[in-house]
Amino acid sequence: MTATATAPAVPAVSTVDPSVSAANVSDEEFAKAWHEWHARRDRILAGPREMLALVSLDWLEDGVDTRLDTFPGTFRLDGDTFTYTPEPGKVIRVHGINIVGPRSYTVPGQEDANVARLNYGDKQAEVIKRLGGQRQYAVRVRDPKSPLIVNFRGTPYFEPNRAWVVPASYKPYDRLREETVDASLDFLKHIEQAVGELTVAIGGQNYTLQVFQGHDDGHGTVLFRDGTSGRETYGGARVLGLNIKDPAAITEVDFNRVTNLPCAYSPYCTCPLAPLGNTLPVRVTAGEKLPYEHR
Repeated sequence: MTATATAPAVPAVSTVDPSVSAANVSDEEFAKAWHEWHARRDRILAGPREMLALVSLDWLEDGVDTRLDTFPGTFRLDGDTFTYTPEPGKVIRVHGINIVGPRSYTVPGQEDANVARLNYGDKQAEVIKRLGGQRQYAVRVRDPKSPLIVNFRGTPYFEPNRAWVVPASYKPYDRLREETVDASLDFLKHIEQAVGELTVAIGGQNYTLQVFQGHDDGHGTVLFRDGTSGRETYGGARVLGLNIKDPAAITEVDFNRVTNLPCAYSPYCTCPLAPLGNTLPVRVTAGEKLPYEHR
């Protein structure tokens, strides 16, 4: 069968609503809303199908049967077709239906994709396609009892400070631009769709950052580094989400709601990293800090 591929854009993040201004609330309300947002994000991170649930990432070799320690059955790659054969006696479900024999998927096209999800009890195996490297197909397994979930202590953060709600403007490009960026795994590259530029004013200086397409046309993501990267915060990038449906409505952004990439927590992720041009020459002491899991 031909799989319906879902393109894994920049990881979904909380977006900044340009219609809500920090000037409209008291300091107490501002802090309360931020802590509620942060607690909600930590709950989502520790969900049974989120990135903290990952327990393995295994790359497939063409023409080789691969068995995993974390999921029953055999995975085989032949060109752009992979075949999963369940282990006898194990109940494997796809879209709620039990499968009893080999199931093959073909993934045409030159784009990243999350191809198929196989379920065994509480565990889920997901086959992914990633371009930009010699090894393109992998299987990653999620388990709600993963060590990252069991031992999750929450994400450390800078205390919310409304001084980090800064003036901003967004200018969309006339057309999408393809940008190749590094990935959290050194043998991969990511091809991202750049949709525009965000200009932010920090300390009396203007800085311009490239914005990538988010999970739909109305959302954009900014992958950036700053003076805290690699020390207090994750070195690969942090993420600022934007609601870009109405570019003219973006007059400020809230760096307090900057989030980590999944790869800041887990070695089983394939995140895109910040482009070189998205480096702020200042310390952005706002948002999420380096996770305990990465220290």
